[in-house]
Amino acid sequence: MTIARPRKRLTREESRAQTRATLIAVGRKHFLRYGLGGAVTEKIAEDAGYSRGALYSNFDSKEELFVAVIHDEQARHLNFFRSLLKDEPSSKKRVKKLRDGIADLMTDHDWIVLRAEFEIGALRSESIRKRFVEAHRQQLHDGSELVRDLLRSPDVTSRLTPDDFITVIINLAHGLAVTQRILGSELSQKSTRSLIQTLFDRLISST
Repeated sequence: MTIARPRKRLTREESRAQTRATLIAVGRKHFLRYGLGGAVTEKIAEDAGYSRGALYSNFDSKEELFVAVIHDEQARHLNFFRSLLKDEPSSKKRVKKLRDGIADLMTDHDWIVLRAEFEIGALRSESIRKRFVEAHRQQLHDGSELVRDLLRSPDVTSRLTPDDFITVIINLAHGLAVTQRILGSELSQKSTRSLIQTLFDRLISST
């Protein structure tokens, strides 16, 4: 007969981290479905299995939860790109992997919606605008580091500095992807992805 071991009791920090992670995951679903303006904190807390008070003990406001969702998304994106390039010795393949990864990310429906919601919020609220600037700076920093790593190879060249490249590729590709989502069949996702790849190839090349 196997005796079940008692579950290890979570520390206060672990419990808080678990609560935050659950609220961020559920909040993400609500923001995608209802938008930043339409999402309701009480419903987010309820669907996450917590009280409204638990939500506000972890996040000062609905906007703060939304920003946490954005930060979580950006952290996952960075980890994905780092793992994508980590064990690839060929500089040519690394460039292609980064290009295709960026094209996939920028045409991802969920990220298009979340980023657009963040932009709309930033245009309407000074506090959200400041958080958008912070998130953009972090995205610029992280992306530039990836590009700098690529450019350490003598076989890879760029027409722009790493900072300028990331600024261009992120903002132009996002604008194109938003337009594609609005136009629908008039501009396919496949075509949009191809255009982003072409833009990338015009800016960075490998021999």
